[in-house]
Amino acid sequence: MKKTTIAYLAGLVDGEGYVGIKKSLNGMKHNRQKSPSYHERIQIRMIDEPAIKLFADIFGGNYYKETENSKYSKRPLYCYQISDLSAAKTLKILLPYLIIKKKQASLCLKLRKNKESKLAQKRGNGHSMSLKSLEYRDNLWKQIKIIHSKKK
Repeated sequence: MKKTTIAYLAGLVDGEGYVGIKKSLNGMKHNRQKSPSYHERIQIRMIDEPAIKLFADIFGGNYYKETENSKYSKRPLYCYQISDLSAAKTLKILLPYLIIKKKQASLCLKLRKNKESKLAQKRGNGHSMSLKSLEYRDNLWKQIKIIHSKKK
């Protein structure tokens, strides 16, 4: 992949994207797990379908037409999403070219490193996440929430 293409896609993320950590309580609500789950996520929304399609073609993930008309234009709005390991792999490639979303990307990559740690690998068979891992992941999630709240 050309560096110019990677830089272009990083610019899409910086300008039109969301980079964050999603905290999910669904498993806890349905008694499937004992602690929340945390997911790396990239989302981009824009009216330029070819740019969104290029992102999906290169990195995988999902893209779809979100609405017939966006609130800013009479043109359709397209949405791209990728999460978990795929999002982390994408962020690792984009990281050197990100400017605005670099901190969020770094926090997502820290989450991925924690998920792949030996401590996290011991989880399963009804065992809950270690309190240390849970606190660490929640702290990463809170840091991103603070970054996002400052942008409003």
